[in-house]
Amino acid sequence: MLSNIFRRTDRPNIIWILVDQFRRDALSCHPVFDRLKERGVFFSKSVSYAPYTLASLHAAFTGLYGNENGVNGYVKSQNYEKDSCHTIVEYLHEAGYFTHGYTFSPILFPHVGFDDLVIVPEDKEKGILESHKKELRKCFGGKRPFFSFLHYGEVHHNIVREVIRKYTDFDQAYFGRMEENRKRYYKYAYEAAQYVNDILVTIDELDPKGESLIIVTTDHGSGLGEKPGEKSYGIFTYDYSILVWLYMICPRYLPAGKVYDVQVRTVDILPTILELLQLRPLKKYKAIKGESLLPIIRGQEDKDRIAFSETGGVEGPHPSLEKANVKCVRDGKWKLIYNTFTNKTELYDIAGDPGETNNMAGSNPEKVDELWLRLSEYI
Repeated sequence: MLSNIFRRTDRPNIIWILVDQFRRDALSCHPVFDRLKERGVFFSKSVSYAPYTLASLHAAFTGLYGNENGVNGYVKSQNYEKDSCHTIVEYLHEAGYFTHGYTFSPILFPHVGFDDLVIVPEDKEKGILESHKKELRKCFGGKRPFFSFLHYGEVHHNIVREVIRKYTDFDQAYFGRMEENRKRYYKYAYEAAQYVNDILVTIDELDPKGESLIIVTTDHGSGLGEKPGEKSYGIFTYDYSILVWLYMICPRYLPAGKVYDVQVRTVDILPTILELLQLRPLKKYKAIKGESLLPIIRGQEDKDRIAFSETGGVEGPHPSLEKANVKCVRDGKWKLIYNTFTNKTELYDIAGDPGETNNMAGSNPEKVDELWLRLSEYI
């Protein structure tokens, strides 16, 4: 059972740890993820709006897809519709929280509502773990409840250096070496997992009673050369890049050791926090498209939620920086992908074919029509 929702005078600190570009299957690389599962709730199938950070985080921060918040392309950060959208940071700031963030790029999410936003470029970072520990100590030393968004980008940085800048889009020196690619990636994933472990130790030291709400998730996954044309992420909407994961921990208010395998979305994070804190969405802004996860935690809901994703790569066989040209809808068992550039439709039985190797669009037109109707609701 879900405990009582937070009272206004008893709101917890909120620490959102984002481990950039962390594949779902890499959760097995370190025991910290089993410990996270034991401490809170785990959503094993959370679908990201976009397989790249910029659009993914704008969606997660607003609970709105990119075609509604203005950020549905790689160069669209400046198109964020701040006057018609409201971020989780703004909601918390207005509720009396000290709002803090730490990231490596100035364009990845809306900057509105932050009391303190630290941006340290990759080449200036002296040590991400120690930097984040220092920021947490600062936040815990304040007099107000705080929200802290900690962005760990080392997996991304390593992949950019060792894969994206080294190989071409169809380079057989890369695409023909899956095991080598996996070994490289898992090394970076293990280092990221060790960061999560160490940052949790610090949180536990600063909050020995476990009163904070801790959110641990990723923005998108990463390819290992499964699909020629995509070295890593951002080009297509296959599950290795859009099917991610989510942990939420708060012993006083959320159950422990609960795993939910129903499909949810990263746009559901914002409305979940709002409901936990008894904050209502403001009607003067666009209606949030995400839904609170609390009905699932309470046992009132057990069905997969329809998930929409889209992308337009900066490279690959059909780049589209200005606007997404690959559209995708996933119902938990089936996935439809439509490429507006090639006019190609793909249908996958993701329950029976998780590697998305057998395109069934030609053999199952009824399912294509069914999912096309669902996709049309978003495009």
